[in-house]
Order: sequence, then structure tokens, then C-alpha cells
Amino acid sequence: MAEYSEKESRVLNRVQQDLPLVYMPWHQLSGELGLTPDDVMDIIRTYRDEGVIRNIAGIFSAEKLGYDISLVAFCVPDKKVAQAAEIINAHPGVSHNYLRDHRYNIWFTLAVPPSTSLQKEAARMADQAGAEDYLLLRNERMMKLGVKLAVGDGKIPSGNKSHQENYVKKGARKLSEREKEAVRLLQNDLLPDPRPFARLVDDNNTDMQEDELLDLADGLRKDGIMRGFRAVLRHRDAGYTANAMTAWKLGTGTQLDEVQEVFGEEPSISHLYLRTVYPGRWEYPLFAMIHARSEDELTAIIHGLEERSDLHNYQVLRSLREFKKERVKYFNNT
Repeated sequence: MAEYSEKESRVLNRVQQDLPLVYMPWHQLSGELGLTPDDVMDIIRTYRDEGVIRNIAGIFSAEKLGYDISLVAFCVPDKKVAQAAEIINAHPGVSHNYLRDHRYNIWFTLAVPPSTSLQKEAARMADQAGAEDYLLLRNERMMKLGVKLAVGDGKIPSGNKSHQENYVKKGARKLSEREKEAVRLLQNDLLPDPRPFARLVDDNNTDMQEDELLDLADGLRKDGIMRGFRAVLRHRDAGYTANAMTAWKLGTGTQLDEVQEVFGEEPSISHLYLRTVYPGRWEYPLFAMIHARSEDELTAIIHGLEERSDLHNYQVLRSLREFKKERVKYFNNT
């Protein structure tokens, strides 16, 4: 398991929270943490180089940008898995793609712009990949979202909070061309530089200035289009070596609010969704992504959720291989 100094833990836990959208964010963080700006930037630089920090960037709501998005599961014969993974990975709207231990063995997220049919795109990809069957598991309701991993002995100040959001297109609004340019820029990794947003505009082909970028970023965050601006850590490098996507079947008498309370308050869960049900094919609508420091801890968390929720019919979908994990670049070709 990774070991961090008290100073490193404080920085790594803090950068997973929303960062201040100001000229010198690392200086502001240093004041919060009682460190020097150089301390903060050196720690960020070290753990970016070592791969613990995956990136520090804006996290956007695909739906509020006008994109259609869904989890997709393919059932692909073993001999075709490698070729199928290449086909799926090549799609610019695919962010996460995993091999999992189930009949539906390839799981990925797919986002498409407003001009594209998600259903048709998934069907086309299934045909090209040689999938024998596939599921389009749309987000019916988001109950919790936010990968925030406690590093060392520290804790994430705000935790992985539970909340609820219905995924409907009415949440989208038309963005101005300047807002789209800001989205394009804010998806880039923020560097441990004294003026990182100034560096961001200098390093990219844009006529936008630092002031305008920060103003637009603030507006996008207030409107919920940008869910946050923060660091994302690589789970295994941060000490979370046991991870599983779990899917739970709901009984006829299940009280959804009670289930959400149980799962939503579990800090090891980063993502909690209700997704599409396919009677006779897939009847596990409640998806919870769990992160743990060991297999024993993971098993204990799952058993605890089962006991507290009184849900006893579930699937544990462990990752056998990570084919792709990167953010979709929205408006990259506009």
C-alpha cells in the first residue's frame, strides 16, 4: 500500500475537492493548508510525474452540454475481445472501457453529440465488434458521483456526497462559442505553475485571456455545466487496489429513498446510478462503484451494504483489464 507523509496526504486530499478558480489557486491552497506555495506545487508535480494524480481539470456534465451518454455492455466471444476493444477504444466518445468477469464482458461509457443517435451508434459498434448481444444501460437517475479517495490517514473534507439528478435533456442549454472554447480549455490538465490558468491559455491555440477564462469557468460551475474543477487520482497508485462495479436487483417492496441513504452514505462508493432494466436479460438497475484497499475490505463493504439495505440479489463485476480510461474531449472538433 502506498505511504504518504502527513504533508503529502493533506495536499492530495485537498486537490480532490473543488479548486478555487482564481489567478493563483496553489497559493490559496497553501494558505488553507499551512504550507508554502512551493510545497503544494512540488507535491502536485511529484505525484503527477509518478502517475498518482491522473489529471487536474474540469469535470463536465455531458447531458448539460447537450451530449447523450450511456453505459454500454457488450457480450463478445473471448477470441474477439482484443479486436473489439480496439474498435471501441477508437471512438472519441468512449471514456472508460473495461473487461469484466461476466457474460457481458466488455463495459464502456459512450457519449455522442446532439447530431448523433446513441442507439444507432451503439448498434453500429456492436456489429463491428462482433458482439452477440449488448445492453444500453442509460442513466435513469444519478444518486451520487465523485471519485474522492482518502489518502494516508487523512479524510476527504466533504466526502463523496449523495445527491440525486434525473438525466433528461431539458437540463441542456445552448452554449455560446466562447463558453465552448472555455470548456475545451478547461478539460486540459492544470499544471503546478504559479499562474496555471494563464499557462493554460498560453499553451493552447486560443485568443482567450486568463480573466475571461476564469469568468466563464465560474459561470459554467454555477450553472452546473461544470460539476467541479479538481484532481482525479489513479485508484491503484493511491492504494485502492480492490475495486468492483456492483449491480443490485430491487425488490417489489424496496423503498428507494432508504436504499439511496444506505448506499449514498457509504464513503467507498464513488458512483451510484439507477440504470435501464431489461426483463429476462438484465434486472439489476442499481449500480454502485466501490473502491477498497484490499479484497477483504471490498468483501466486507459489499456484505455490509447487503445487510443494511436488505438487498440480497446482486452482481459483483470485477475489472479483469482496463482497456481505456480518459475523459471525453467535448467540443474538440468545433
